[in-house]
Amino acid sequence: MRLRDTVLGLVVLALASGCAGLRPMLAPPNDLEDYRAFRVAAAEGTRLARAKRYLERHPKGTWAREVQAAFDEEEPRYFERAQASREGIRRYLVDLPEGPHADAALALLVAFGSSMQEAELRDIARRVREGDAKLEAAAVQRRAVGEGILASVGVLLDDDVYGAPRAEAPPKLRALMLGRNASVLTWGGGVPSRHEDDYFFVLPTRPDRESRLLTVEISIAETDGVVTGGTVEGSDMLVRWAEADQIVRLDASAPEDRTEAQVHAMGRLEGAFERRLPSASCPDLRKDRELYHRACGGWEVVVLPGARAGDKDAIVIRAPRGRKTEPSASRPDPSP
Repeated sequence: MRLRDTVLGLVVLALASGCAGLRPMLAPPNDLEDYRAFRVAAAEGTRLARAKRYLERHPKGTWAREVQAAFDEEEPRYFERAQASREGIRRYLVDLPEGPHADAALALLVAFGSSMQEAELRDIARRVREGDAKLEAAAVQRRAVGEGILASVGVLLDDDVYGAPRAEAPPKLRALMLGRNASVLTWGGGVPSRHEDDYFFVLPTRPDRESRLLTVEISIAETDGVVTGGTVEGSDMLVRWAEADQIVRLDASAPEDRTEAQVHAMGRLEGAFERRLPSASCPDLRKDRELYHRACGGWEVVVLPGARAGDKDAIVIRAPRGRKTEPSASRPDPSP
């Protein structure tokens, strides 16, 4: 009777103390050891690394639900803060080489990587996903989308590409309109009025990666036989640009996603436009769906998004006419 009362008293005491008090006594030794390592970790990255290790070793462990909840809450914040610097991204990959944002972190590392040695990038790529040599190439492909659009806009905002016949296009315009064939045609003719660039990239979504294709069309306008403007456009161009830059899946048919993409695009474009059409002196002429419309000094730039999914988003640039025309008195006299 005395033994039964003693056991009953211990059970009541344990229940009164809460189930948490029983868990250390019931948990396997290695479960408890890994949980303690997680709880005592001071550095955030170390804590998350130990949380991930605990979950991998003990998917049905005594504290699995608690550790999973902590990891799900803390890991996105850790990755968000890591994005502020190259060193932060590297720390994330060291701590969580197979973490939920490892692919995105590697892509950002490549973006930060202008000053990094190739050996460092290869080492990080190997540690993030052994045997997947395509990760670095995929990041470069995504980055190429924005670089291609901005480079095209930069050429079309250059004074030197206007005021001459298309057949006499200067090297910058010639390279833009010939694309990969620019090195083939170096003589004065054969410059097309329209050119297309295809950008393939992959979004590292889970469980399956998603492929994207953006075709950017570049065309030049002519007036009285000389080049006076240009257009950069493409179907869902702004949405695809935002997807590639932000490494996030967007729905081109969703108004909120289209708005997000438009905000992103203008954040990238306004700096280039400001140098040519400063807001302090050029009036804002936007109307209807236009995201940007300024005109002054003979220049005019309009950014017009498509009305719905599949429509073309366009960046239209018009330059002052006759910019390269010189007075006859200033030209050298060809006669001896």
